[in-house]
Amino acid sequence: MQPALGFAVILVLTAPAHARSDIATDLVNLEIAEGCGKAGGRIEPAAAIERDLTGDGLADLVISHEGISCAGGGESSFCGQLCSIKFFVRRGERLELDHELLGRGMTVGAGAIPPINMYAAGGRPGAVKWNGTTFAPANQSARARRGSGP
Repeated sequence: MQPALGFAVILVLTAPAHARSDIATDLVNLEIAEGCGKAGGRIEPAAAIERDLTGDGLADLVISHEGISCAGGGESSFCGQLCSIKFFVRRGERLELDHELLGRGMTVGAGAIPPINMYAAGGRPGAVKWNGTTFAPANQSARARRGSGP
């Protein structure tokens, strides 16, 4: 009598590669090239987020240079105490730079128009959010930005 053969099924789960649109991939590669020069580099997935940030149903893009590591060591030349964070808004087939600021520890919150949280100078926490016109402090309305009262 032959011994019974047992079959083991090994299931390996891997996270799918982060899929970006072609234009977002091009912008990420451009930011890496600008931040690292000829050395090149790579970016952490959490530092380049493509999703709807403006509530219009179209995927926008936010890139934090903090997540760029240059080949041979070091971070993006757009970093010092703080790093450049760039906000691109989808307009038709294009992603256009709408806003840029300095910060660290960027995360994108939840919601139809999510807050983008980060730390500013001195380690102060803050957030920006789309106000219908641009990215502004999360607690500031478009009307207040225009100076037309509450």
